[in-house]
Amino acid sequence: MSKTARQSGAGEALPTIGEKMSYGLGAVSDVIMANVVFQLAMPLYNVELKVPATLVGLAVSLPRLWDAFTDPFMGNISDNTRTRWGRRRPYLVAGGILAGLFCALMWMPPRDWSEMQLFWYFLVASLLFFTAYTVFSVPFNALGYEMTSDYDERTSVMSYKTFFMNIGSALFLPWLWKMMNMPMFGKDPIEGARNVGILIGVMVMIFAFLPAWLCREKARGQSQSKIPFFHALAVTFRNRHFLMLASIVFTVIMGIFLVFPLILYLNLACIYDGDKDAASQMFGLYNTVYGVLGIVSVPLINYASRKLGKRITLVAGLCIISFGFVISPLLFSRDIPELQLIFPVLASPSLGCVWILTASMLADICDLDELNTGLRREGMYGSVFTWLVKAGLAAVMALSGFIIDWSGYNPDQAMQGVQTQMFLRGFFALVPLAFLVAALLLTLRFPLTRERVSEIQLELARRKSEQEGDPQLQGNV
Repeated sequence: MSKTARQSGAGEALPTIGEKMSYGLGAVSDVIMANVVFQLAMPLYNVELKVPATLVGLAVSLPRLWDAFTDPFMGNISDNTRTRWGRRRPYLVAGGILAGLFCALMWMPPRDWSEMQLFWYFLVASLLFFTAYTVFSVPFNALGYEMTSDYDERTSVMSYKTFFMNIGSALFLPWLWKMMNMPMFGKDPIEGARNVGILIGVMVMIFAFLPAWLCREKARGQSQSKIPFFHALAVTFRNRHFLMLASIVFTVIMGIFLVFPLILYLNLACIYDGDKDAASQMFGLYNTVYGVLGIVSVPLINYASRKLGKRITLVAGLCIISFGFVISPLLFSRDIPELQLIFPVLASPSLGCVWILTASMLADICDLDELNTGLRREGMYGSVFTWLVKAGLAAVMALSGFIIDWSGYNPDQAMQGVQTQMFLRGFFALVPLAFLVAALLLTLRFPLTRERVSEIQLELARRKSEQEGDPQLQGNV
């Protein structure tokens, strides 16, 4: 049987490799938009322009409060859109163009402005950028959730997405700080950041356009009645399976990404004594290893999920990254700086499990929601889920600024004190473990197994056959 003829248990054709690759290419734009601020905000605004880390963290985190409104609205708007091009694809084009423009604008502040003027510039630019990112990301995620109803094929779709996200992470994002310091991009890092920002904006536009052009949408959902916003939101938050999955992701983000920004400062303060060139070189190498391991691990995660199930595979990933934090004080070594590269070897596949499997599990939840409501609402579920991820990232960015200040780190001082170094090492090692234990306990209790999802889909198929008058599928449940 050809790949294009393969069918899911629900009787629908499975997506082809070409369709999954087309969707995955859009993830390059998604990962750039999701991470560019976290890669460049502190190096440009704190290290170069001397804006206090607390203010930079606030400028990154405050737009997430705005996302609390825009993400669910965007999900409901996309679910209720009826156009000849579908419910999702028009927004990929519009969001990608706007995000590319505002992404370039973020890194063009006047260098002679005061700290507060720079703060307000960055805050407004961030608000515009993250709003445009919402217009793209919410429909993009929904498009992936609804590509197939097959339990394992959903993991495959998300594996393609994560594969291309990791390509962007490995080949481009890790080197943004290094690039802004390279003479070919400007006479100094501030000018370099401007030109790098233009390059980023162009890439965002190109890769956002590809899935809008190459992907096809499923017809289901186009003919259903429109859903009032507040009713859709209330039903979403009453779904206990969704709340459990969202809590898993939120605790992982709070635990892990709270300390990830400290890697830059661990290198500056504990290893390279303020040598920004050496620290940026290692930071780029660290993130490249992280991205490459993310690429290599995608087929392994997909295989493990098919053999062990999504829940057990996710538990294994969380255990591996927990071990990485336990041994991290040994890895960030002044004598052997390269030892820190062991950490992304452990962390990257583990977080790959989180991103691939929770997205696949969310698609399973959408089936359960259809069983209960009769509606396909990937846009609303994806938007609320995405907002919770953004809220977690915003919270950790805001807190990370305070943590850097609490540590006593002084950007004007090459040599940092012993207390500062001990604080950074201890906080990085210990704080994530409490959150990861909570995520493990929640994952072990997640109830949607392969067998339960199969039961749900058989019931949905039976209902559909009754509506269409097809006697062959009736009586399966």
